[in-house]
Amino acid sequence: MVWFLIGFICFTYIINKITLNYGFVDLDYYIEVNKKTCEIGEEVEVTSIVENRKLLTISFLKIKERFPEGFNFVENIYTTFILPYQRVKRTYKLIPVRRGHFYIKEAILELGDFTGFKSTSKHVEIGEEIVVLPKKIGLEENLVPLGAFSGDTSVKRWIIDDPLMTIGVREYTGNEPQRFIHWPSSVKYNKLMVKNFDFTTDNTVIIALNVETTKPTWKPVEEEMIEKVISIVRAIMEEFERLKIPYGLATNGHINIPTNPKNHFYHPGLGQNHLNNLLETLGKITYKLPGFFENTLKEIEKKKGHFTTIVIITPRILDTYIGPINNLSKAVNRLVLISLEDEHLSSLNNNIIKYRGK
Repeated sequence: MVWFLIGFICFTYIINKITLNYGFVDLDYYIEVNKKTCEIGEEVEVTSIVENRKLLTISFLKIKERFPEGFNFVENIYTTFILPYQRVKRTYKLIPVRRGHFYIKEAILELGDFTGFKSTSKHVEIGEEIVVLPKKIGLEENLVPLGAFSGDTSVKRWIIDDPLMTIGVREYTGNEPQRFIHWPSSVKYNKLMVKNFDFTTDNTVIIALNVETTKPTWKPVEEEMIEKVISIVRAIMEEFERLKIPYGLATNGHINIPTNPKNHFYHPGLGQNHLNNLLETLGKITYKLPGFFENTLKEIEKKKGHFTTIVIITPRILDTYIGPINNLSKAVNRLVLISLEDEHLSSLNNNIIKYRGK
């Protein structure tokens, strides 16, 4: 009996030594996510995978996965037992609660011995990223037209009043102005038809997004205002895409990419890929401020020959913006300005089409 006990202790000691020294050898860990971009509140499926590629049982493995703030939880912890040459998968749901560009950077793996008295751990780099897009909103519900354009919040009205070219007819959806109804075609097809205009003939748009709410100060970042203007930009982009009007983006926002750290400029284009790329760009904008908005406006003015319309979306009008905005309104065919606040709007040129956020 004594010899058996001594033998068991020696055997346990050897197994523990082998487990702690060689447990992480040929032990692979990684995670997979089923989508790289998502909406706020949309479920993201995360699969945690451990592969034991050796002839050694892992009796105890504790995995601690860490997530950035912005999801429904910041840590996922579980333990598992892994046989030789076995793969273990755990799948769960991760739900984003706000817009942003998030990195799942690391996990901690803790390996325990056969008795549970000793353990060793290591960090594993993950490097998965998820872009959460801005919140979807409706333009009519969030904008108030000012001045002569009161009562008409159609994005189509911003771009062109009388289209230059009719390229066909299409079925009436209920959103088009009645003056665009093509009555002869409506009689022919026994349903309301509207003229289909070529808006791309002479119209190209740059959307100028400002994420500056005040000049450098000790005040905290006004996150709610920034999120509101970013969501408005998304709604406008989706409307331009629907209308087949080429659109681009200029912003003073900071984006976590290795190039172009400030005053980003994305040339006008069309198509789902173009829209997806710009929506991801909106998702990646942070609350850092690498450049003043007046400098962005001056950069846009230098490129004025490449587009006919500019849509400015800003949390508020600072006094340093007045001159650059007025100069820009003289340099392009049409300038639309959307501000969440009324201040300084009266100082802007009368030819500027103005909207205020609700």
